[in-house]
Amino acid sequence: MKRLFLVSSLFFLVFSFLLVTPAMSGPLKRPLSFQHITQKDGLSSDMVFAIAVQGEAVWFGIYEGGATLYDKTKKTYKHYTTKGEPIVKVDDGDSIRWKNHLAYNHVSVITPDNDRLWFGTYFYGFGGGGISYYSAARSPQWKTFNTNDGRAKKVNAIAVDGESLWVGSEKGLSLLDKKTDGWKQFFSTRDGLSGNFVNSLLVEPDFIWMATSSGISRLQKAKRGWKNYSSKEGLTEIEIKALAKVGQKIWAGGIGGSLFEYDSASDQWKRFESTDSLKNGGIQSIVVTTEKAIICRDSGVSLYDLPSRQWEALTTADGLLSNNVFYAAEDKNSIWFGTDKGASRLIINP
Repeated sequence: MKRLFLVSSLFFLVFSFLLVTPAMSGPLKRPLSFQHITQKDGLSSDMVFAIAVQGEAVWFGIYEGGATLYDKTKKTYKHYTTKGEPIVKVDDGDSIRWKNHLAYNHVSVITPDNDRLWFGTYFYGFGGGGISYYSAARSPQWKTFNTNDGRAKKVNAIAVDGESLWVGSEKGLSLLDKKTDGWKQFFSTRDGLSGNFVNSLLVEPDFIWMATSSGISRLQKAKRGWKNYSSKEGLTEIEIKALAKVGQKIWAGGIGGSLFEYDSASDQWKRFESTDSLKNGGIQSIVVTTEKAIICRDSGVSLYDLPSRQWEALTTADGLLSNNVFYAAEDKNSIWFGTDKGASRLIINP
C-alpha cells in the first residue's frame, strides 16, 4: 500500500511539474511562427529601438516617430510625439509651447515603473531630448523633464531604483529624485566613471553598474565608491553596450560581439566561450525573460535557454524581419523583437 502511495505521489508531482513548467523553456519548436508589424500596419516608423509590454498594450520606441502604442485586443495603434494635447497657445517668440507630450521623437529606451512608463529620447541638436514619463491614471498623462543642464539630453539607458531614477547619457550618469521630480546628482569621468558615454545600466541593492564606451563602472550607492573594469579586469572589448542579470550572474555584451560574465569571487570578468553561432555579431542589448537570455545583435538574435543551457539562433532565415535587432521584450507566450524594419513577434505557444 505504501509503495502504491509513493508511486501515485511521484506521478502527481511529475504531472504537476509538467503543468507549471513554462512553455518557453527548451529549444524552440520549428517551424517558427511570427507576427510582423511595420509602418504599413500602424507603426509611426519602421526603426524600433525599444519595446515595453503591459498586459494587452505594447509600446514601441521609434526613431523619428516617437512612441507607438499597440492594443493587441482592439488591433489599434496610437502615436505619441512632441505635439501633445491640449495645445497651450502661447507664442514665446520662437514656437508654440506644447504640454502633455513626449520629450522628443527619437525614443531610445522605454523602462516600466510601478505606476508609469519612462521614455528616454536622443536629441542630436540643441535644446531638445531628455526623458518623459507616461501614466494613464494621471492628468496630464505625460510629464517631460528638463535635460539636467544638457547632461541628460542624449539618453541611452534608464533604470528604476525605488524612489530614484538613474539616467545614462552620452555625457555621464544623472540621478533623478522621483518624489520631487528634480535632479539630485550627476557623475562623469571627473567623478570616477570609466567613460562618459553610458550605454546600459543595471541596478542591484548596493550597487549601480554602468556599461560605458570605456569599460564597465560600478558605483557603491551608499558610500559613493567607484570601481572600474577594463582590460586588466578581463574585458577584451572596451566599449560595452549591454548589462543584464542572468540568474545569479551578471553578463555584459561588447560592441564587437563578445559576451562576458562577472566572477564576484575574483572581481574579474571572463569571456563567455559559447557554442552560439552568432557570437561574432555586434551586441545591441541583452534581455532576460522567464526562461531565456536574449542577446540582440546586428546579425540576428542569440537565445540562451537557462534550464538546458543550450544556444540557438534566430535570423531572417527563421522568419525575423531583419537581422539588425535592437531590443526584445517578453509577452504572454511570445517574444517581441525591435528591428530596423519593424517589429517581429515570435509566437512560442499559440
